[in-house]
Amino acid sequence: MSWYYKDGEQEIGPVNKAELTELIKSKQINGETLVRSASGENWQPLSQLVRPAKPRFPNQPAPPQPPEPPKPLAPEPKPAPQMPAAKAQEPFEFKGAGGEYFKIWIVNVLLSIVTLGIYSAWAKVRRKQYFYGNTRVVGATFRYLADPVKILKGRAIVFVVFVCYSIMNQVFPPAALAGSLIFLIILPWLVVRSLAFNARYSSWRNIRFNFKGTYGGAAKTFVLFPLLSIATLGILGPYAHYRQKKFIVENSTYGTTPFTFHAKAGDYYRIVLKFLIPLLAAIVIVVAVSIFLPFIGGPLGALVMVVMYLYAFAYFSVKSSNLLYNSGALQKHRFKATMEIKAFALILLTNTLAIVCTLGLFHPFAQVRAYRYKIEQLVLLPSGDLDQFVADELKETGALGNEISDFMDFDFGL
Repeated sequence: MSWYYKDGEQEIGPVNKAELTELIKSKQINGETLVRSASGENWQPLSQLVRPAKPRFPNQPAPPQPPEPPKPLAPEPKPAPQMPAAKAQEPFEFKGAGGEYFKIWIVNVLLSIVTLGIYSAWAKVRRKQYFYGNTRVVGATFRYLADPVKILKGRAIVFVVFVCYSIMNQVFPPAALAGSLIFLIILPWLVVRSLAFNARYSSWRNIRFNFKGTYGGAAKTFVLFPLLSIATLGILGPYAHYRQKKFIVENSTYGTTPFTFHAKAGDYYRIVLKFLIPLLAAIVIVVAVSIFLPFIGGPLGALVMVVMYLYAFAYFSVKSSNLLYNSGALQKHRFKATMEIKAFALILLTNTLAIVCTLGLFHPFAQVRAYRYKIEQLVLLPSGDLDQFVADELKETGALGNEISDFMDFDFGL
């Protein structure tokens, strides 16, 4: 069974029984800490869930100790056993279940509707805490530590700006152009703030991630290059996508250690060019059938469009994700992703059909299935002593302090 506990106003979890025992031993939680099961909503002190050991009667003497057995003759010394070598790869694991997440999802949906969207900030935190807490590598889970109130602040600002823009557009239509220009100006700032928020409130082994991208870098990556892609009729599209991934990865850190990104722009162009072959083949088939068999050209064309859309989504998701992880590294520790187009496309197809047939109720199960597949196709390739690397990083981050400034510290949900 999984459990959640509260650290102040922050809900943390899920954790299993063994992890809960370790938290008690390390005195991170005590009998007054509020806890609840993953399937329950009622919080209660931890002391009410732990069955105390039966005390010894005060007048009952302790049983006598048995006599020590005679010491055997010292055996011949044996060679010291060799320590097991570090694993060549550490797989990522996901321990969540669709039925378990469904309970969280349905409560989030209902409360978001009842509160007119206000609860959506808390819903986001609960959703991320569930997926983070059930994602494990090298025996440790990830944690999402964000405050829902800060997320709500960011969403409130976005909502107010959108309402003002809509009103101005109705009263004075030329204001739409000015509003678009203003949005392009503030977009880099929104991107940096959102990426920094999500990174700083994510942790693994008690070390937080961070994001140190600049406004100028975000302006070139998320405004200039996309505009140049449009101006060149998509020719610079793969390059713009490459620059965005490079900006995000190389400005992300684990504690004080930055991630590195080794992919090249040509890798993204190869992904696009290889997709053109089946796309052109599909176009030729539809055109040929429409000419020689016009009575089935329409239905066949619609079927081919659906198949190509599914294939395109699976193809670009798999290829770009594999390239992203296989080209990323943390110091000398690398990653390897082995997603396959056919397997992922089958998950997408069955998820879509199940969501339609259940009128949307299969959605949380679909999320878990897709997420599980992505995570279980990812492994960490450690180089050297990973435990020592984490210990050194913990010292570095501890020396810098754990305080995070609250100045403009909120998430825009980008």
